Amino acid sequence: MTLAENANRPNYQQVVDQLYQTSDFDFVGIALQSAQPPHQITWQYVAGNQSEQFRNIVLRSGIGIAGLVVRTGKPFWKNALRATSYSDALYTPIAASESLTAAAAIPILATPFRLVVGVLLVGYRSTQTVSETTVSRLSRYLATF
Repeated sequence: MTLAENANRPNYQQVVDQLYQTSDFDFVGIALQSAQPPHQITWQYVAGNQSEQFRNIVLRSGIGIAGLVVRTGKPFWKNALRATSYSDALYTPIAASESLTAAAAIPILATPFRLVVGVLLVGYRSTQTVSETTVSRLSRYLATF
């Protein structure tokens, strides 16, 4: 990444911290694609985490909520995450390691080509649910940075 690109990049830790502190989400995280090959997407900025296991998770395109967002470039949400098993396409390693019951995720897009370079994911550990309203709220929030 060039110095100019880095200067235009939002402060993702600030995004995560502010969203975590001003909302009722139990977990907020951003996974970003590495600039170096093999361009893995890993969780780099989190708040509300229970452990450091997130550091070992590499997103796979099409697998889990965040992986679906990476592959499709569209927001996604799911409730009743504890009902998914390891063999389920919606099994989400970050949800399992952070004990999330519901999660919503939106793509982070790079301009001008609007390529997916990351994912903003939020989640609950309680009985609260996520919906299209949650996704809209996240999209508006990310647009402010």
